[in-house]
Amino acid sequence: MDCNIIRDLLPLYIDACCSEESTRQIEAHIAECADCKEIYESMKVPCETVSIPAVPTALRRINDWKASVLQSALLFGSFFAIAVGVSLEGKTPSGFSNSFWALNLVVPVTGFMLSLSNWYFIRLYKSRKQFSVCSSLATFAFTVCAYAWAVWHYEMIDIASLFADCDAALFFDVMHSLLFLYGIGFVLTAVFCVLSGVLSALYAKMLGKQ
Repeated sequence: MDCNIIRDLLPLYIDACCSEESTRQIEAHIAECADCKEIYESMKVPCETVSIPAVPTALRRINDWKASVLQSALLFGSFFAIAVGVSLEGKTPSGFSNSFWALNLVVPVTGFMLSLSNWYFIRLYKSRKQFSVCSSLATFAFTVCAYAWAVWHYEMIDIASLFADCDAALFFDVMHSLLFLYGIGFVLTAVFCVLSGVLSALYAKMLGKQ
C-alpha cells in the first residue's frame, strides 16, 4: 500500500477504527517502512493539553454581588444628590440665581445617573475598554441633553440680552457672574464623565469582561 494512503489511515489505526484487513496492511507496512513507522510513533504520543482554570462558582457569585452593590450604590447616591439639589433649588428665591442648584448639581448628577442605564447592556460590548469609553460618552450626551432642557425650562435664552450693547468691562463682569453661577456644573460634568469611565471599567472587571 502507498505511503500516503498509510499515513492518511494512521489516525484511524491509532483510534482502532480500521477494518481487520486495513489493520493488517498498515502493520505490515510500518514494519517495513522506517519513515511511516517514525510518523506512527510520533502520532502515538499524546498531546499535552493546557487546561484553563475556571473561575470558581463562589468567586463568580461574589463578583456579581459586588457589581450589583456598586450599581445600586451609585443609583441611590444619584437619587439622593438629585433630591438634595431639588430641595435647595426650591428654597432659592426667584431671579437670576434661581437655576443655581439645578445647573450645578441636579443636571450633572441626572446625566450621570441616566448613563448608568448603559450598564444593563454590558454584554453587547466586545471589550472592557469599549464599554468604559461608551459609558463616558453616554454620561456626556445625557448631561448635554439635560442642560438643553434646563436652558429651555429656565428661559435662559434671555441671558444673551445681557451682552447686548455692553462695553468690555461689563462683558467681563457678566462672564464672571455666569462662571460663578454655572461653572461648578461644567466642572462637575467633566468629573462625572471621567468617573463614569473608571467605574464602568471596574464594573466590567467584576463581571469578568476582558
